[in-house]
Amino acid sequence: MIFFANRRSPSVRSRALGLLVVAALVAAACSQEAGDEPSAPTAPPTAAPATAGAPDAPDEPEAPTTEPEDTTGGLVPAGPNTPGVTDEKITISFIITDTSAVAAAFGWETPDEGDREAQVAALVDHFNAEGGIAGRQVEAKVTVFNAITDGPVAEEALCNAITQDHKAFAVVMTGQFQENARPCYRNANTLMFDATLYPVDNAGFEELAPYYWSPMLPSYDDLVGGMATGLIEDGWFDSATLGVIAIDSDLSQRVYDEQFAPRLAAAGVEVASYNTIDPTDGTSFNNDQLQAIINFKEAGVDKVVAIGGSRLVSWFIDTSVTQNFAPAYAVSSYDAPEFNVFNYPEMMTGASGISVLPGYDVSDDDYPFPASAAEQECADIFSAAGLEFTERANVRTGLMFCDVLRLLSAATPHMAEVSAQGVTEAVWALGDTFEAASVYGVEFTEGSYAGGDLFRRFRFDPECECMALIGDPVEFDG
Repeated sequence: MIFFANRRSPSVRSRALGLLVVAALVAAACSQEAGDEPSAPTAPPTAAPATAGAPDAPDEPEAPTTEPEDTTGGLVPAGPNTPGVTDEKITISFIITDTSAVAAAFGWETPDEGDREAQVAALVDHFNAEGGIAGRQVEAKVTVFNAITDGPVAEEALCNAITQDHKAFAVVMTGQFQENARPCYRNANTLMFDATLYPVDNAGFEELAPYYWSPMLPSYDDLVGGMATGLIEDGWFDSATLGVIAIDSDLSQRVYDEQFAPRLAAAGVEVASYNTIDPTDGTSFNNDQLQAIINFKEAGVDKVVAIGGSRLVSWFIDTSVTQNFAPAYAVSSYDAPEFNVFNYPEMMTGASGISVLPGYDVSDDDYPFPASAAEQECADIFSAAGLEFTERANVRTGLMFCDVLRLLSAATPHMAEVSAQGVTEAVWALGDTFEAASVYGVEFTEGSYAGGDLFRRFRFDPECECMALIGDPVEFDG
């Protein structure tokens, strides 16, 4: 699998990294304050049943002896204030994030994912031929979003196009990192299926419920807890002097306090130096990183964990190169491992962590494609439409799109209503029966809006200069 065309010199890498991720980093870091967003709208309350024996309570009507006549033709009814649903169709928007302009500007190469619009069309044709979703034909609206233009204004315009022009029932998101994006869809009663490596913890999901789902990926709570457990069991902390850097946000602090620190304390692992990084402007961001490096050097830190996602590991490595500081790093799928391996192979020695999204993390030599019946099913759908792929990385976005439609199809028999709440309850009813194509495994539990259930440990292999899987899949709560 080839992710990049060539190695870059440190100075070129630094400039490329800075220009590539500065906008996304600052916005995504600030967006961790999901708990500070206005409360999500809730479904209209239903009348509480009369309490047995209450004064003046009317007599209960006798139960009908026959089923009421079905006047809907078996069609699952649409919920109130639900956009994009008629008796004949259900409108779903797909966002295709185009990184080609970014790649051309900075001389790096992403996997060729082919014609993703054709992939969406192939999937929609297949599932419509199978009966559609909730008895309706899927009408797909595809928007190609240029990553080089990303920013709050661009993403608000994108949201407005999908919610006001498309009037979509649901949107499948890829690469949306701005803090205003998800509340915009929620406020329009548009259901979100997020395929972005965007850190959201349980508190953030609750604020956006029931409109926001990350059905194939874990919550950030689970991710950080799983990474801590995996690193402990792998012995990565043994004899280490540990330093932690964390985006200065409520999310990072919650996840560190509730998921990371307790696991380390139980294992007898101490944190020698803990440092927060303020991303609100370039000066504070750079100064906080430099101060963290000074603190780490004074404490003798030789291993570093980053909390908060937002490509903080990539930034910190880039800064560390200039300060002759070369610790080993803990990484997950949320830390852009493929970018780090390409740009900084000499700084990845000793790196270890967990993978949740194989199409972005590991090669087919390590995790053969297709790896499951679900992955084969999606590959067959594309193949039947004349779309062939030799490597998982070439269809990694297509697999996520395929999983969303497969999930909605599987949930259809459980839907009492076509609405955000109706879909939510139907997905919860699937439990652990759904096999995902794009990730190692999912399980849906009532009250949770993130389905990712399995991870694989991986570590940097200097021989292939790649992240290599180790061990078997592990449950996040295992």
